[in-house]
Amino acid sequence: MELKEYIAETLVQISAGIEAAQNECRDCGGFINPAHRVSSKGSVESHFGVLPSGQNIFLVDFDVAITVVEENGSDVSGKLKVCGVIDIGGGVEQSNTSSATNKVSFKVPMALPVDAVSEDILKKQDEKVNQRRALQRRAMENNSKDRFNSFV
Repeated sequence: MELKEYIAETLVQISAGIEAAQNECRDCGGFINPAHRVSSKGSVESHFGVLPSGQNIFLVDFDVAITVVEENGSDVSGKLKVCGVIDIGGGVEQSNTSSATNKVSFKVPMALPVDAVSEDILKKQDEKVNQRRALQRRAMENNSKDRFNSFV
């Protein structure tokens, strides 16, 4: 398997697995990846941040051993392959092959699927906070106008 295929499939499988487990977990009274707001003080090392919608962003760590295979022959190619994956091809071809194995580590920020019920709860909480702030702002504006008018 080529490295790009491995990375893409891994990230898709993570999202699909989370999404598949959310309904079943909710039926048991829990939430998988609930929408919420996180302060920077309490963040976990793997937690990258939160989108305005409450969708959590995590760092997915990859620590992959790859093999660089270069073939010199009629079909010249150089590919990065994830170690442990056997590539079996048909046909006979005469070529000189050289390979080197390396370890690659990297992190990918990924916004995971958010539990729909907790997302709705968060939206309602945000609406209440925004309504309260609007009322406070109007009260402060009215108070300022009253003070100004009392001096005039």
